[in-house]
Amino acid sequence: MAESQGITADGMSFSHRTSAAGVTPKVWAEIGEAVSITPPNPTRSSVDFTHLKSPNKTREHKPSMIEPGEANVTLNYTPAARAKIDVLFAADGIQEFQIGYPDGATETFSGFLTGKPTEGGEVEGKLTLNCPIKVTGLPVYQEPA
Repeated sequence: MAESQGITADGMSFSHRTSAAGVTPKVWAEIGEAVSITPPNPTRSSVDFTHLKSPNKTREHKPSMIEPGEANVTLNYTPAARAKIDVLFAADGIQEFQIGYPDGATETFSGFLTGKPTEGGEVEGKLTLNCPIKVTGLPVYQEPA
């Protein structure tokens, strides 16, 4: 059996676009100390086109709208991360985010924070910020250069 070509998650990053729309090149600022990143998870619904003469009495379906899904990032709680998340949560518009992969690939998507819960508070525990993001539009994956 061949040796695995898989890579570890070590080195992943989560960033927010800080440059204005239309400004190129885009400028990204990493947000906090990410401990867990779940990329967007688009799904596609289907429309049933079954009719009384469908071949082999089998239902027929055609692809329909894409639901871009959600992304989620968990950060170590720091005052700077909390301040940035507060600003992003309060923003009344769509933001642009980017996930950086250890191999140099990126995944860029638009969306908005739907929450900013602080989790933790246990004895010998740590505080974390959980940042759910509702994605709007399709994510764009860019292979490493």
